[in-house]
Amino acid sequence: MQIPAQEDHRDLPLYIQIASAIRKEILSGRLEAHQKLPSEKEMMEMYQVARATVRQALAKLTQEGLIHSRRAVGYFVAPPSVDQDLDRLFGFSEFMAYQGVQPSSKLLVAEIRKVSSVDSPLLSALQLKVGDPVIFLRRLRMGNREPLVIAGTYLPEKLFPGFLDHDIEKRSVYDIMDTEYGLKPVEAVQTFEGVTLDELEANIFGLQKGAAGLYIERVGYAGGRPVEYAIDYYRGDRTKFRVHLSDQRRRRELKVVIRQSFGGGKDQRNKANDAPSDAASEAR
Repeated sequence: MQIPAQEDHRDLPLYIQIASAIRKEILSGRLEAHQKLPSEKEMMEMYQVARATVRQALAKLTQEGLIHSRRAVGYFVAPPSVDQDLDRLFGFSEFMAYQGVQPSSKLLVAEIRKVSSVDSPLLSALQLKVGDPVIFLRRLRMGNREPLVIAGTYLPEKLFPGFLDHDIEKRSVYDIMDTEYGLKPVEAVQTFEGVTLDELEANIFGLQKGAAGLYIERVGYAGGRPVEYAIDYYRGDRTKFRVHLSDQRRRRELKVVIRQSFGGGKDQRNKANDAPSDAASEAR
């Protein structure tokens, strides 16, 4: 790690230059998650600065969520997290790249199903009928190889014929929806629910059963038509969302539905083809 030599950095305070150098190493992947940083004394010698300057740089990176400290041990690179504003619709891959994090996915399930229950939320969410075929995908979404999201996606098969013939493991679903079918969601309604993870989801994340998670149900629209129904589990210890609010006099409205539940909301989630829990069992 070296202090940036670019001309536009030389007039900045030394702690900003040091923080910039370390940030660049983290975002490039040269410093990996959980990797220990040099000690304060080593940084003082490396950059020829006072301890107070080093501590200012470390405090700035801690505030940005890029590093964290362990008492009497030192500073470590923080694992990637989902830290997202809710006033813009991002695909996971697009958002991770925007954060400077390398996105990747592991495909767990990819198949065509039929809506078999009159109680399935797919009927109203995607404007389908019982017996209609739907494409179901279940993926583990990762940032810098750290598992962050278990994503379940339902697409109407009539709108996306031949979808499973595309390289789903290497391409993002939104990219395929956009470039191959012209039906990428441009708006969505999302419901957020705090949950404790079942054994299946916890095992996929590498966590203990009962760990905190965030369940997100989403209906995505393209041209006013529902084209995606998604059920996603986010790690509770790696997720933060922000909501920007304003009153109607400024003609901007953001609808966010938040339900707090710790187990009680599972029954409704299990109705999606028709139950996401059935798909999860197949992913073992």
